[in-house]
Amino acid sequence: MSDTKTPPVLPTMVLPMPVKGFRFDKTKDGWELIENVALEGESILTLDTFLREDESSVIGHTMLERAKEDAEEKGARTGQLHAERMLEQQDKIPAEWQNFYLVFTGTVWRDSLGFVYVPYLCWDGDGWHLHWGFLGVRWNDDDRLVRLGK
Repeated sequence: MSDTKTPPVLPTMVLPMPVKGFRFDKTKDGWELIENVALEGESILTLDTFLREDESSVIGHTMLERAKEDAEEKGARTGQLHAERMLEQQDKIPAEWQNFYLVFTGTVWRDSLGFVYVPYLCWDGDGWHLHWGFLGVRWNDDDRLVRLGK
């Protein structure tokens, strides 16, 4: 018996060549960039769950650690640069992904109070929007890690 939930098979997204720098640079808000993965070349993106069997949610720090631990097996982590590039091409994001918050654990920010966040995209019915999710709360089955496909 597997210790992870088997997510439904979802389509992938091809992300063309990278852009330089953050469009939404949180350092302008006094935040510190703790970690950031590069966006290099054309990428194929997939969605992945971070929950184990019989879990309905985990604290954000656990989600982040699992994303790091499982990167070699399940695909590399993506970051805010991937999310911002996706925003520029919203019409290419698979419609099936609208059911989830798309989490990018390759970029980690710390605000001026010391709280840690990761970027995520959410669909509001009219379009995708970039937000930053606090790792001190619980993340659940509505959330999906965005990974680089193999």
